[in-house]
Amino acid sequence: MSRLGRCSVAAIVTILVTGMGVGTAAAAPPSNDTEAGAVEIGSLPFTHSQDTTGATADGPRSCASRASVFYAFTPDAASRVQIDLIGSEYDTTLGVYTRSAGGEVRRVTCNDDRFGPAAGVRFRAVAGVTYFLMIGQCCGHRGSGGGPLVLTATIVTNVALEYAFQVAGGTAEPETGLATLAGTMTCNERSAGYREMTLRQLRQGIFVARAYFYFYVECTPDNPAEWSVEVDTDTGIAFGSGPATVRTWYEVAWDGWRDYLYNQEVPTESSTVTLQ
Repeated sequence: MSRLGRCSVAAIVTILVTGMGVGTAAAAPPSNDTEAGAVEIGSLPFTHSQDTTGATADGPRSCASRASVFYAFTPDAASRVQIDLIGSEYDTTLGVYTRSAGGEVRRVTCNDDRFGPAAGVRFRAVAGVTYFLMIGQCCGHRGSGGGPLVLTATIVTNVALEYAFQVAGGTAEPETGLATLAGTMTCNERSAGYREMTLRQLRQGIFVARAYFYFYVECTPDNPAEWSVEVDTDTGIAFGSGPATVRTWYEVAWDGWRDYLYNQEVPTESSTVTLQ
C-alpha cells in the first residue's frame, strides 16, 4: 500500500464515533436535513458550520446519503467552483446534482476522502443553474448520525501550492514513557499534508529510546494547522525529559487536485527538540 493510502486509512480509522447512550433522546434533525430546507450558498468564498448530529438519510442515491444535509448554489456567472469539507469531524461524502424542470436528478460529481476523511469536489458551474450539494456520512452508519461539519465554497484558482511543517516542542510522560510531539503546518492553499519521522533519545549514556511515527493534517491559508502525535518507543527504553533528535524521512502535501508536492530533501533534515 502506498504512503498516501496508509495516510488515508490511518486518518479514517482514528475518527472516534461516539454511540448514543441507552435512554438518551435522539437529536432533532438539522433544518437542512432535506433538499427542501437546503442552505443557500451566497457569494463566494462561503463558509458554513453546523452540527449534523441527528441528520437522517435522504436525497438521491447517486452518492452516499447516510446522515445527509443539503446546500443549494445558483451562480450569477459561469465559474469553476471548489467545495470542500476540510475541518469537519466525521467521515464525509459530498455529492453535487441538479434537477430538471420535471424533477429528474442529474448527477454532476461525487467524492469521498479527497483530503483524508474530508470530501471535496470541483466542477464547472453554469450561470443560473441551481446545484444541490448533498453531504453524507460514510462507512457503515445507518439512520441518524453526522457531527460537526464545515463546508467551504471557493472559486478555483491556479495558485501553486506552498507549505511548511514546523515542530514546536514535545513532552514525555514519566509514568508511561510515551512522548508527544506537536507543531504546525502552514500553507497558501486549502490542502492536506503527511509526514513520516523518527524520534531518538540517548538514555543513561548508552541506551537509545527510538520510535517511528507519522501524522496527517488538514491545512487552510492564513491559519496554521496544529498537529500532535503520541510516540511510543520501539525499543522498550522509555522516553524521558531532556533533548531528543527528530528526523524527517518523508513528507508530502497536496491540494486535492493538481499539486502533489513531495519534498525530496527531508531525509537529510534532523533537529533537536527538548521533551518537557
